[in-house]
Amino acid sequence: MIRFAILMVLCGVGASAQAATPDVDALLSSGKFEEGVVALEAHLKLEPRDDVARLGSGAIQFVSAVQKLGRKLAVYGPRPRFDFSGRPAIADVPAPAEPLTYLRLRQINQEWLDDLAKIDATLAKITSEEIKLPLHVGRVTMNLGTAETRSLTLLPVLRQFQLTQNGREADFVIVFDRADVDWLRGYCHLLSALSEIMLAYDGQELFDISAHRLFQHAVIPHPFLLEPNRSPVGGWFQFEEIADAVAIIHMLRFPLVEPKRMPVALAHIEQTLSLSRQMWKRIQAETDNDREWIPGPKQKGAINVAVTQEMLDNWMLALTETEQIVQGKKLLPFWRGKPTRGVNLRKAFLEPRPLDIVLWVQGTAATPYLEEGELTKPDTWQQINRAFGGQFVGFGFWFN
Repeated sequence: MIRFAILMVLCGVGASAQAATPDVDALLSSGKFEEGVVALEAHLKLEPRDDVARLGSGAIQFVSAVQKLGRKLAVYGPRPRFDFSGRPAIADVPAPAEPLTYLRLRQINQEWLDDLAKIDATLAKITSEEIKLPLHVGRVTMNLGTAETRSLTLLPVLRQFQLTQNGREADFVIVFDRADVDWLRGYCHLLSALSEIMLAYDGQELFDISAHRLFQHAVIPHPFLLEPNRSPVGGWFQFEEIADAVAIIHMLRFPLVEPKRMPVALAHIEQTLSLSRQMWKRIQAETDNDREWIPGPKQKGAINVAVTQEMLDNWMLALTETEQIVQGKKLLPFWRGKPTRGVNLRKAFLEPRPLDIVLWVQGTAATPYLEEGELTKPDTWQQINRAFGGQFVGFGFWFN
């Protein structure tokens, strides 16, 4: 009798835990991102092998991180723009308790980097190959505003495509699967690489002369820059805008303050490439055709954009070329002097120096990284671009 009672209790606990599985789609659709993160973390402690919930946890963590980043920046601006009548096109934002400093901007970047690492760690624990997570992506709204509600949704993006599903955009569903885990992890690593590069260099001088173009409330040594322009409104450009653009170009030079971040950024790039290969291997092995986010050549995607075998073959070629460049086995073409000389990109990451964009354009900043060797060929990249109908960059943002 006692054993039977214990068995019934255990079954009840299991049923309760199963019933308490958070509804990821509902949490995302209702904007309850932070609550969703907490609820899914608690659920995964009870059900650590629930990989569908783990994918949902990673998805909510990512959306929540984007919203947090937007809110942190929105509290300082954006800088009001003026239409041709002289009226502000963007309303003023009330001054925060503390205006934006460059150190605070670096801190926000590091917090974003920490969030990306947490998301990747969550998704990396997924082991099951058979997972599906249907989401009404058109219902997801991120509130990025302060005084005014500035929201970000996918609806404008969805309207650019002829959807393969009938009904309203808000009813549009994408079914995310195991390959999409690699896709999201790849994006986390790519974004992490960009953040590491930004934190490796000191942008204080650029911030001091340009922050007023992005934010209403920033601490800069030239407070008059935050005041309204005096040039008459009505032309395409005002003198102040031209002067600021010239100053920004002049200040595109950055001291190297944390050189150890550059090899870390390189590792993130390498991981992005590796995850892209894994993603396509899984996509090609799929036998279903269920509202795919990124379809294989034999599948039909949730959006009406086909991926052909020619596209896939050339994407893999692009991965190979990029891997060889990142590994230092191929060089980037250098536009000055002998055509057999190229830039070793890997060396630029492993032996970083202060960054001067103007000198890179001129060529002299590349001197420490110039070598004789095999170059990646422009013809190869032209072939790749042709396979994508001249839209390789756009597909690259999608494919990751």
